[in-house]
Amino acid sequence: MPQVFAVGRGAYDNIGDAILRRQLLDWLREVGTLNVYVGASPDGYDADLGLQPQDVVHRSLRRWYAAALAEAVRGRAAYAFKPGEIQLTLVGLKEHLVVLPLLGVLRTRRGRAVRVGVGARSFAPLPRALMRPSIALSDLTLWRDNCTAAYLRGSSMPDLAFGEGSSDVELGRAGTLRDVLVVSLRGDGDRPYPSPETLEGIREFARRRGLTIWAVTQVTKDHDRARRLADALGGEFLGWETAVGHDVQERALRELYRRTEVVVSDRLHVVIAAFTEGAVPVAGLVEPAPKLERHLSTVGVDDVQLDLSSRDAEEVATRLAELSQRRAEFFDRLLEARTGLRAIRQQVQETVGAAGSPRRRPRSRTDRARVHHLGRAGEIAGGMTQVLNGYLAGRFDRVDVDLLVTRSDPGAVVSSAARAARAGLSLARLPRDSSVVAAHLSAGGSFLREGTLLRLADRLGLATVAHLHGSSFAAFARRRPKLVRSVLGAADHIVSLSQESSDVTRTLVPEARITLVPNAVAMGRGESKERLVVFGGAVGRRKGVDVLLEAWSGVDAAGWRLLVVGPVVDPDVVPGGDSSRAGSVEFLGAVPHAELLELLERSSVAVLPSRGEAMPVFVLEAMARANAVVATDVGGLAEVLGDGRGAVVPAGDVVALREALQRAVSDEEWRARTAAAAVDAARRNYSTETIHPELEKVWLDALERRSLREGS
Repeated sequence: MPQVFAVGRGAYDNIGDAILRRQLLDWLREVGTLNVYVGASPDGYDADLGLQPQDVVHRSLRRWYAAALAEAVRGRAAYAFKPGEIQLTLVGLKEHLVVLPLLGVLRTRRGRAVRVGVGARSFAPLPRALMRPSIALSDLTLWRDNCTAAYLRGSSMPDLAFGEGSSDVELGRAGTLRDVLVVSLRGDGDRPYPSPETLEGIREFARRRGLTIWAVTQVTKDHDRARRLADALGGEFLGWETAVGHDVQERALRELYRRTEVVVSDRLHVVIAAFTEGAVPVAGLVEPAPKLERHLSTVGVDDVQLDLSSRDAEEVATRLAELSQRRAEFFDRLLEARTGLRAIRQQVQETVGAAGSPRRRPRSRTDRARVHHLGRAGEIAGGMTQVLNGYLAGRFDRVDVDLLVTRSDPGAVVSSAARAARAGLSLARLPRDSSVVAAHLSAGGSFLREGTLLRLADRLGLATVAHLHGSSFAAFARRRPKLVRSVLGAADHIVSLSQESSDVTRTLVPEARITLVPNAVAMGRGESKERLVVFGGAVGRRKGVDVLLEAWSGVDAAGWRLLVVGPVVDPDVVPGGDSSRAGSVEFLGAVPHAELLELLERSSVAVLPSRGEAMPVFVLEAMARANAVVATDVGGLAEVLGDGRGAVVPAGDVVALREALQRAVSDEEWRARTAAAAVDAARRNYSTETIHPELEKVWLDALERRSLREGS
């Protein structure tokens, strides 16, 4: 195992510094022997860092640095920059300048250097130039906010502190007692104090919600300001006396944060620490807090500022109430940030674990990776094919895409085997340093065929990604865990479409390799609507067409038509054959995909009463074209259509489906409101503009992981 050198020293009077460093040290400890410089740390600081008996703790910077150079010369060392904020001044950049000799030795002796979770305080041009040599000599650099990433060039990541606190399960647990409102205010410098109106607004909000106000201290220099704030608000006070250790103070704070409904502060890590224990985050008390705004915005938590110095008390209370209503939205973003951190943890560990291995030739800025998808495309029924069509038609900023055809029509066994064999020969000719193989897997024959090719690509040293599709994948994985584990074990990264697929996959392969990325759809034109209800998909029992027809027969839908579009797989559910008309129902049979999209442009309601789905493209396409969607509670549909974006009913429930369709065709206000919410959600969460960059990250991450694994 490599000797890993890291700086654990931080501001001894600041809990936030320990939170950041603890997270990274925990990651590094799993892949190497930690050599940590902590300086003359006070009581409780080392414990709060989570240092373990096996860690080598250094009090002397000179001896720690000498040991790092010696191990670097031996060829099995790695260095991790300390996370947190840097001031872009000569003094602020001392770590990044002083370790340049160490980075040079690491570069020549197969060592590794990582810089993750670092953010800038100022954005002047000269310090940026001073940082460039350090960045160039590092193997992995990820900045903790989008502004720093744009300024210093590179990729951003969530602040490491988002990974601390209560577990995902605990955060999602209903019924947790929340009876506290936490406030905290910076006490350093000549900073303004909240106005009487702001203080009264906070008191009024707390009174209405039955909350006890607590003023807290997470940085010792804020102690006196917090006491004054507690007195002014008539609240409780959690200070930090110098005799209290870091670890004791953090435990006390987190116990309080786990009872907190809302946290209001201009301290970044007060807000994040309370947020990760379940509190709604509110930034600022007196003036704008741009530092908080950019770090929260990086994880998708926007518009949480409380710049209220010129407003009256009622406006303050109203603003706090508005933000508290966004709890579900905020915690969705927090869970997404943690998913991102798990992937970054894997990157860090793979980079550091590769210390001592030769490096691959770095790809030029002008090099473009090429993603080779395994499957089939064209006018073929099935969501997987439509997803591939979308990838092939899409425009990606950093990768090119193509298709290696692996099968023919269903039942054409010989032809499909020949196509798969040709695809295998093509894999052997792909360049390893710029190719990614993306296998699209469902269940049964698909999983065996494309899974075999995925394993071949892995053995050839190519970067590999498994895209999981189909309503039956989760059940298939539970029935055939050994097969699924062996195939997915060959994937550098795995893309799942639903939480169910992610959960079952997590039991078979490391969680850090799994990313939930929904299907992407192009947005519609927003044309005027007709009285049409459209079903799209295979016409049979799995898609619930039998339930749909029975439910529709009882709907009072004068002037409305139900269009059933798709190939017929269960003929007995269609009265009169594959293409027929029965009253207000029309069976159109299989139509070109473009024609289905045109129908969705015209229709007002879309319906999918399936008995099983993963992430149906039809529903997303209907949402993107301003349809009010009625669907069943299968796969990820309840989440997609929640919060007023559609109607969800139990699968197979004729009465519930009839009632939902009745409302959809008779309540114009509900229909308009639901369609508007659906369009907004499609644009934010499922549009190609949103999803394709996320896919690019996954594909390029697979290439980077493979580069580290191959080490040549």
